[in-house]
Amino acid sequence: MKKVVIALTATLSVFAVGIGALFLWEYRSKAQLEAQVEDYLGACDLSPTAMDVRGRPYILSAMSDRAELTYVDIAPQPGMTKDQLLIQELKDGSAERVRRFVTFAYPSQDAAPITESDGSFSDRARIDGTPVTFSGTAADGTLTVFADGRPMGELRLPRDVALRGVFANEAGVAAELEYAANLCG
Repeated sequence: MKKVVIALTATLSVFAVGIGALFLWEYRSKAQLEAQVEDYLGACDLSPTAMDVRGRPYILSAMSDRAELTYVDIAPQPGMTKDQLLIQELKDGSAERVRRFVTFAYPSQDAAPITESDGSFSDRARIDGTPVTFSGTAADGTLTVFADGRPMGELRLPRDVALRGVFANEAGVAAELEYAANLCG
């Protein structure tokens, strides 16, 4: 009986050490992927305020030295409520796709988005009881967002990007930008 208890204890100890090592490896792999993203952003002079690396298990992503999907919050500029990057397939300092979502504050506190029939956000909001339509342009290194044709927000961009859309949400008026190549080229 004593030999069975010793064998069982030894087996359970080996499993516990193995599971602990696996958790440590996963934690270190996530840190490695975050460092890779920070290096990429550092080349662009961007400092993240928050980062969420996706793509579990991190071990497999780290073994292939590839951060599959990362959400990066950067400090919003004055007049903005949110500035977030979505970096996809970052490998060897180059990303397959980089999108940026910048959200400008509504021109009034009394504002609410007007949603589509399916619940998705639209390019409209009700501000002080009046419906307003938002649009935008990204040209000559500048993003400009308009409210009923009048400029309401502007952001200098480090390079030409494509404006994919403008929509109103709870936080303000968001513009989706897609970088043609790498974020800071």
